[in-house]
Amino acid sequence: MAQLVVLDASALIALASDTDPNHNWALEMFRDTAAFGIQITALTQAEVLVHPARAGKLDKFLKLIGALGLEITTVEGSDSSQIAKIRATTSLKMPDAVVLSQAIKVTGSIATTDLKLARVAKEKGVGVFSPAS
Repeated sequence: MAQLVVLDASALIALASDTDPNHNWALEMFRDTAAFGIQITALTQAEVLVHPARAGKLDKFLKLIGALGLEITTVEGSDSSQIAKIRATTSLKMPDAVVLSQAIKVTGSIATTDLKLARVAKEKGVGVFSPAS
């Protein structure tokens, strides 16, 4: 697998929440990839911040994300065609298409608990960390 891992929202939520059914998997995945660069897209960050924002815990969650040392990447205008092609040909939701596009862009792997995203990523030759792997 590549030396960069792009987390989707499900992996980051599982990592942050000890009540998530995939929390232990996420902790193990994070330990196993400690030497890798770990990225999340700005869209993924926004996606995982919705619940903490509603609960009035946005600052606390932002500190947690910061403590993990994740690189937050932007979606560039030049990425839009690839993202659109992924979404059009796979029917992935837009946030998942963005994660997969970023992994392809950096020749990285993804970490996800989403079975469809994991399957599509594998079909495209992208490495996958998931509880089902």
